[in-house]
Amino acid sequence: MVEQPAKEISVADVLMGSIGITGIFLVGAVVFGFLLGAAFIMFRRWQDSRDQDSPVDETFQLTQPPRPRT
Repeated sequence: MVEQPAKEISVADVLMGSIGITGIFLVGAVVFGFLLGAAFIMFRRWQDSRDQDSPVDETFQLTQPPRPRT
């Protein structure tokens, strides 16, 4: 018995598959970045809320040097 011939794979099929995989990795990296950033911000806010000497405000103090941790 002769089997059916396999479907040929063209360059366009390979290119579309690689673009799909790249898109999946890109979306995964963006989601992971947002989750990691949110966790970092929540950790810093939790850490500041434990410190009684720190002012509670909604601004980022980018021009001031970091406080020493005790």
